[in-house]
Amino acid sequence: MTGDVQLTADALGALTPAAGDARYVALGAAPVRSVNGLTGEVVLTAADVTAVPAGEAVLLAGDQTIEGTKTFAVPPATTAAPTTDDALTRRGYVDAVSSAGTWSPSAMGFHGWSFDPAASSANSVQYCINGWVYLIGIPLHAPALVKNVVFYVPGYAGNNALSSSSYAGLYTEAGKRVGLTASLTTLIPATEGRTVICPLSAQYTAQPGRYWVALVVNGPSPTSNGPAFMRGASMGEAPGGSARMPGRFIRHGRLGVTGQTSLPTTFDPGTVVADSNAIWAALS
Repeated sequence: MTGDVQLTADALGALTPAAGDARYVALGAAPVRSVNGLTGEVVLTAADVTAVPAGEAVLLAGDQTIEGTKTFAVPPATTAAPTTDDALTRRGYVDAVSSAGTWSPSAMGFHGWSFDPAASSANSVQYCINGWVYLIGIPLHAPALVKNVVFYVPGYAGNNALSSSSYAGLYTEAGKRVGLTASLTTLIPATEGRTVICPLSAQYTAQPGRYWVALVVNGPSPTSNGPAFMRGASMGEAPGGSARMPGRFIRHGRLGVTGQTSLPTTFDPGTVVADSNAIWAALS
């Protein structure tokens, strides 16, 4: 080019200022100026971003070895039955097979019972002495929401024989009352054989353990005037079905006090007296 030459960007194969601004980022104009508060040549670790280091997270797939105690906010669940001896499984499967070939409380609609009612005495019933607090032991092997205590009454003539100071209740192994029924006058009808369901005044969430159903009866003649309660074996000074090692839980017993017209809020388990009163009771 000769003469009065005016060079343009195109003449030099260069960018105009506008084209250059569109192609390159000026200092301080980058969209990312720092990473997690760090600048320069940044190398992040798991701790920098509050992440679990590789090898310490629980994988959703693939084999993995997990060590240490783990607490789950929601227990793991599965619908599959186990296929190996050491596989985890669901509680429903365990309940179904734990008593395979026998009748379990759950098979009859109960959370637990003092013994299989089919094993009750065929020729004797239990009439309760007025004012005695009878205790019937029931084990629970899983958590349960207890709404009722249940008895089987082989016979009761009615006739208003029961007084309003007759009750049933539920106690922990430590002797604390955790459930109480209304007066049994409203719950036990005249009958020649009936399962009697006695609702607790408030439902109780029971954890696995041993419990006592308590029963205090007042009003009727203690030898014949009912209500009669289904019972098990009663040989000797204590029922054979309550055989135990010394110092262990008394399955069938009573409190040492007499003349009671209510159930205590607590009692000392050490005062429980083994007794030949193998009354059948259940929880539902």
